[in-house]
Amino acid sequence: MQFTADDIDRFWSYVVKGPKATDCWIWTGAIGDDGYGRFWAIFESDATARPRVVRPHRMAWALAEGQSIDVPPVVEHVVCDNPICVRADGTLLDHLEGSTQAANLSRIAQRGRRGAIGYRSRMRGKEAMYRRSLALRAAVADGWDDDRIARALASLDENQLVLF
Repeated sequence: MQFTADDIDRFWSYVVKGPKATDCWIWTGAIGDDGYGRFWAIFESDATARPRVVRPHRMAWALAEGQSIDVPPVVEHVVCDNPICVRADGTLLDHLEGSTQAANLSRIAQRGRRGAIGYRSRMRGKEAMYRRSLALRAAVADGWDDDRIARALASLDENQLVLF
């Protein structure tokens, strides 16, 4: 599946790139209740030409790697663990990597974001991730500012894991 040129331009208009070589590139468009971004695109190869909702980190990875958005099954945030980071340009500095569900679940457990604590705990984690994503998006709304980003992340529950 190929994205239209208009969709690609529109996609990048929602991204704020950090100035340092290792900074995240923050998605400023729609964010779902799970804390991950959402982007609506029309695929050129779709016979029906209907919009499809995609996760921005998957789209960024697909564009950088020249791959279909549907391959591989998982695109992981291997550097920053930031659900609204879309840093992928096909270099060693990428924050995203094509992966498998098993590898993704293993990395989630290593970072302490998953456990056999139960449904309610997972839902609080999902809500916290959503709040962190909203705060980070708001912090870069007028461009990258390290102080605003630090304040936005510090204003959240200090017991929650930080994004990066």
